[in-house]
Amino acid sequence: MTMPDKANIKFAATKQDRSNQTLEDILEAASNLLEQADPELLTSRLLAAKSGYSLGTLNKRLISVENVFIWLIEQGQKKYIKEATQIIEDFDLEAPLHVLVETLIDKFFTVMEKINPKVIRYYEHRMALKIGFYEDYDRADAMVKPFLAAARKNLTNTFRELNESEMQLILRSALCFVERPFIYDNPIAGTMEHRRIAVENIVRMLGR
Repeated sequence: MTMPDKANIKFAATKQDRSNQTLEDILEAASNLLEQADPELLTSRLLAAKSGYSLGTLNKRLISVENVFIWLIEQGQKKYIKEATQIIEDFDLEAPLHVLVETLIDKFFTVMEKINPKVIRYYEHRMALKIGFYEDYDRADAMVKPFLAAARKNLTNTFRELNESEMQLILRSALCFVERPFIYDNPIAGTMEHRRIAVENIVRMLGR
């Protein structure tokens, strides 16, 4: 398995089945710690105890123990962005823009309500330390081309004509509307008012 080069995150290479099993065991243990949603649990000592392997083994297989938690968080982010992209690709061509926006926002709300904001803040802080600057909303870029394609094919004339650069900036802003209140424990997060604000502003940016 290879982690993103941008943060110099990777696992030590191996061709031995036994070493691969060790890595799988460590990843499973790290995933279990993440599910408890407390950044204070994301330490080398607790990962060693949870996995049953020594600190030396962890450092040898992971290169950096912290990286396994960062990598697992990224996998979760990629998963829900992929699911959102599928919603866009499957969208009814005869349904108006606001229906797609509402569907996506409801999907993101469901995901964000299951995530401890402390874990996301942990991830963003660690990434910033690793690469100096972390472009917060680049996950939205995976939705740019599917959204442009949906806009071109839609039959309701409710989508505004946008180029790729405009769509990229709008979708990054849209992700901010949806996610930031959850991540910073804003009381509005997940409420009907939050949903209304997000829907109205995103439709305004994307629609005619």
